[in-house]
Amino acid sequence: MRIRKLNLSDIHYIRKNYSQNLKESILRIGFSFPIKVRLTNNQYYCIDGHKRLSCLEDILLSDSYYKRGSEIPVIIDNNGDIRSNDQWYDRNKH
Repeated sequence: MRIRKLNLSDIHYIRKNYSQNLKESILRIGFSFPIKVRLTNNQYYCIDGHKRLSCLEDILLSDSYYKRGSEIPVIIDNNGDIRSNDQWYDRNKH
C-alpha cells in the first residue's frame, strides 16, 4: 500500500447519495481517513469512499474556493501486480 494525494478528477468512482451529516463533517474537518483506490491500467478506481467523493464533488461545484481543494489523500491498494515492501515484514523481524 502507498499513500499519496490525488486530484478528484483522477479517480473513477460510482456516484452515491450521502447524508447532510457527511457533508457537514467534510466541510468542517475534511477526510478523517484516506480514500482507498486501486491502480489498474494507469487509472485509479475507488474501492472505498464513493460517498465521500460524491460529496466532495458537490462541495467543489458549489464552492470552487473550498479551502481543502480537490486534492484527496488516498491509499493505493496493491493488487499484486506491483511488489510491495509489506511482503517482507515477516522476514525482517529482529
